[in-house]
Amino acid sequence: MLHVSKWEMKVGADRNTFGEVALNMCNSAKKVNGVNSAKYYWLNPNVIGFAIDAETGKWGAGAEPNGETMKAFFDLANISSNIMDETWIDAGLGQKRSDLA
Repeated sequence: MLHVSKWEMKVGADRNTFGEVALNMCNSAKKVNGVNSAKYYWLNPNVIGFAIDAETGKWGAGAEPNGETMKAFFDLANISSNIMDETWIDAGLGQKRSDLA
């Protein structure tokens, strides 16, 4: 599953700190068992997007975050606001779930 989100920097926040916090978020995510990759991208000077690829239930809704991950989320929330959060599944998993219905 691919977890995609966008975060917009709050007015008055430091852009360098925003980048450091985004990097910390990705590094924290990469340490979680079942996370295959975690990357961030500058979408514009005030918005960062995350793309975190993880096995089902290892990241996002339904996953139990560890302390380091929670700290990374709190640091991110202190200087930015979440403006988009989506979970994308691959076609094979979608078909598998449809077949179960």
